[in-house]
Amino acid sequence: MKLSAEIPRSENQSASREQSVSRRFVRDALARGIAVLLYLVVLIVIFSVIAPSFLSGGTLSAVLDLTSPLLVVSGAMTMCLITAEVDLSVAGVVGLSSTVTALLLLKGEPWPVAVVAAVAAGGLVGVINGVLTARLVGIIPLFPSFLPTLAMQWVCIGIAWAMEPSQEAITISNKTFAGLFGGLLPLAYAIVLVALIQVVLSRSALGYRIFAVGSNRSAARLVGINVARTKAAVLAVSGVLTGFAGVIMAGYFQGGYANVAQGIELDAIAAAVIGGTALFGGRGNALGTLLGVLVLAVLDTGLLLLQVSPAIQLAARGAIVILAVATDLYIRRLVG
Repeated sequence: MKLSAEIPRSENQSASREQSVSRRFVRDALARGIAVLLYLVVLIVIFSVIAPSFLSGGTLSAVLDLTSPLLVVSGAMTMCLITAEVDLSVAGVVGLSSTVTALLLLKGEPWPVAVVAAVAAGGLVGVINGVLTARLVGIIPLFPSFLPTLAMQWVCIGIAWAMEPSQEAITISNKTFAGLFGGLLPLAYAIVLVALIQVVLSRSALGYRIFAVGSNRSAARLVGINVARTKAAVLAVSGVLTGFAGVIMAGYFQGGYANVAQGIELDAIAAAVIGGTALFGGRGNALGTLLGVLVLAVLDTGLLLLQVSPAIQLAARGAIVILAVATDLYIRRLVG
């Protein structure tokens, strides 16, 4: 009788701890979201005061246009970072998929064929990244995925260069494609994808495994999670998403080019970190990354309007990331 009385009490204590952790997680995410939103509002106010043209329709449209491909790549990067990994192949994948899109359209293929082929190319690179990482993690448990993904970035850029006639950008003249992947429509696609990423992270078995692997690999293995397979799945999804980002990039520039997304991997990491994603895994959300992308887009557009030198633009980006990390550490101490 004594044992039976203790079991419900233990279950109640376990449920209470889970509710406490859940409440703390929500408070933590809410505090970070408010902090990033505050950065965004402050930047908008500052730039609108210094440069009144900042609030013009053309400027705001430029800000939103800038966010579309970066938002998709940053969402993919968020998943990787939460898993305590990083996908450095994204710039190469975007360049490759934009080139595939433009080349197929140039050859007269229907736009759906070009889009599917570009996304498939990204997915193939993601699968290769995942398989390489899974194999190497099986041999060396703490092997980082950035090495094979960095190598795949160079491979993708090389293949894209080889596909381009005379190593020049391929121009797109397909009006239907331009209508579907030009203007503000790609932003809608990107927001939908980020929402889906958030749902996967917060309400799916894969999301649970992603957070578990990123928080503690050893504990994840003990509860039966296949760490290597989870990492491989995340990198494969990252490849598919990044491939679609390449299609959006091709629509934005109305062309494909191997180096069209040079440096986007650093922008994606910065956006995720500003949005509250931990560099070493176990914490983050796609909605925070969305705000991080907007912060970078507003900062870049405002500094361009003020005709600030590229050196100062880079320094400003670095300052924003440092401020975000400092705020994140403060919130972690505050929330406990």
